[in-house]
Amino acid sequence: MKKDLSIPVFVRALIKAAPALLLSGLCFYLEVYLVAAGFLLCALGDILLDLPEERFPLAFELGAGSFAVALIVFAVASYYKPLAGHPLRPLSLTNIVMAIFIIRWVYGRIPKSRRKLELPYFALLIISNFFASTSNVAVFLGSSLWFMSDLSIGLSTYIPETPANSLDTLGLYDLGLYFLAIGFLNL
Repeated sequence: MKKDLSIPVFVRALIKAAPALLLSGLCFYLEVYLVAAGFLLCALGDILLDLPEERFPLAFELGAGSFAVALIVFAVASYYKPLAGHPLRPLSLTNIVMAIFIIRWVYGRIPKSRRKLELPYFALLIISNFFASTSNVAVFLGSSLWFMSDLSIGLSTYIPETPANSLDTLGLYDLGLYFLAIGFLNL
């Protein structure tokens, strides 16, 4: 008799959200409440996006919305950590060109029902990364890693032949969160 060794969906979702929850707790402890709220929204998004759509039909939309609000929070927080002269801004242009190329490549494969949600989300991702380029190097690096993670997820979701996989993208995303924390908390 073979035992089922799968992890229950809520436990798996909490494990996925653990880095963002940890960083949110650290930011609350250090009284950096805006950034703490951003990480808490990321954790909520992680949990919602990990729920099976057949059992939780609105989980995807709510998870994407949670991440969208987190992007806005981090864009606002970037203004509180300005870098004089904005020397990183030209680097954000590279990210924008990459995003446009990938979105153009996958656009035809995105179901029409999801385009209304995913395209504005990717626009927010681009705008947030642009704002992060006005901040310090760690914030911009964190934003760029999150940016690459989400583009990779978009690629692997709609073009399955691409070499992206969930462990790689989750690692990029988690590393991005840590760099955001380093940049916003001056660690």
